[in-house]
Amino acid sequence: MIPFLRKNTNWIFSILVILLIFSSCKKDESLPPTDMKYNYFPNNIGHWVIYKVDSVDYNNTLSPCDTFSYYIKEIIESTFIDNSGRETQRIERYRKETDTSDWYIKDVWMINRTPSDAQKVEEDTRFVKLKFPVVENTKWNGNAYNTLDSWEYELIDVDKPYSINGMSFDSSATVMQYDDFNEIIISRDYSEEVFVKNIGLVYKKFIHLKKLPSGIITSGEVYSYTIQSFGN
Repeated sequence: MIPFLRKNTNWIFSILVILLIFSSCKKDESLPPTDMKYNYFPNNIGHWVIYKVDSVDYNNTLSPCDTFSYYIKEIIESTFIDNSGRETQRIERYRKETDTSDWYIKDVWMINRTPSDAQKVEEDTRFVKLKFPVVENTKWNGNAYNTLDSWEYELIDVDKPYSINGMSFDSSATVMQYDDFNEIIISRDYSEEVFVKNIGLVYKKFIHLKKLPSGIITSGEVYSYTIQSFGN
């Protein structure tokens, strides 16, 4: 190749290399890392939340059999490796009957926050509480790891302000767990949970009722968890 052509070929090759590098940099800049929003489900040791629980239980006497309130404190007490080799957090749950009475330990639950979801073991039953990234309209089977009927959870109202019990939060995510009304057997089933960044669960509502055609409740339960305070 004559010197003139060799010189211009080298110049053109250098320009192409520069353009490729520039294009690669631009591509990386336009695709920032995905925010998985793990902080909707904190798992740090020492994190705690206190809830007021309001509950009504019904029996077959056509009237409420029990109406009561109490307090639950959940604290992430420690971390260990479970039988599947996963990092797992132990949650100690304390109960007291009134605002001024003493706490006593009620039971122990566990949580696993994986790269793709947040799981919680409640009374030896594992539920998938959240899917990551936390994105509105995401759906999943909340009972994927237990033997209960399939419930299609759905994320709604993600990253929205939320106020409860005199507290206001900038970012919340609501999980609609179940919403069903059966006109044939006249039953009502409803369950939702609300999560807030850096706190976790702040509100839960659960309804499971059976009624007569007249609307009188014959059996079931209704309860709610409402945050009172939190800390680390």
